[in-house]
Amino acid sequence: MQSTARPLTQRQSPASRPVDAALARAFTEHGYLTIPGVVDPDAITKLSAALIEEYERLRRFGMLFAGGGTVSGHLNCFPGAGSRFVYQALAERGILELVPQLWPDATGRPNIGCNVNLPGSSEQNDHVDGDPAHPFLIVNVAAVDTTIENGAMEILCGTHRSTHEYWRLLLTQPERRRVSLQRGDILIRLSTLWHRGMPNRSASPRPMLAFTWEDGGSRLDDPYSVHEGRLAFLPNRYGSDWGSRLREQAFAAAPRAGTAYLAVRSFLSRRTSS
Repeated sequence: MQSTARPLTQRQSPASRPVDAALARAFTEHGYLTIPGVVDPDAITKLSAALIEEYERLRRFGMLFAGGGTVSGHLNCFPGAGSRFVYQALAERGILELVPQLWPDATGRPNIGCNVNLPGSSEQNDHVDGDPAHPFLIVNVAAVDTTIENGAMEILCGTHRSTHEYWRLLLTQPERRRVSLQRGDILIRLSTLWHRGMPNRSASPRPMLAFTWEDGGSRLDDPYSVHEGRLAFLPNRYGSDWGSRLREQAFAAAPRAGTAYLAVRSFLSRRTSS
């Protein structure tokens, strides 16, 4: 997609409206919020089509990296400077004012990303994003209608307050909830909310944009300047080296066995450190 020349702006008001108390309580209790209709659905549909077209082009000509999520079917992506209009919509609808009220550490501009759930993907293992000792805020934007069929995220309710020990999840069995969204809706969540990507049983990739505030936010004047502003697909949770590719194949083929392995490893790690 072509880069746009619009400056990156964040709406500021002399006295920002305080966040609604009920909204703040819900976020604190559940670790996430959904807000419908933030981004124009027609505009984001065009962006989604461009992302999928570029993925298909790279796949067709054998230009994608090996491993790195291509086996499990979950890729990362930089959506390019052509997605700048999504940031502007977040600013115009007051979401960028809401973010630091929900999470005061979110002091800068967000990092810009996207995840793409490919047709035939496997279920991921439960995980948190980033370093659990340093939580941050994430705003996901649905680029297409996100349903059970195409792999809507599964969250583990209330786990943003957990101790981040994998084995405890198997013992406590927190409530699991699928988060379905319509294109243009947003999901605001904490990085420490346990979740997992689910199988995409549709025929089309399912992109989901992500605005993240690791370490307070991006250090760049313009977060859209990375990759020279061009759309780029990137490895997800797995590397592209030989060992990582073998591990990805094993986890994709037997996710429940992977869950058991992670639980045992986290329990043994606890005993070793105690």
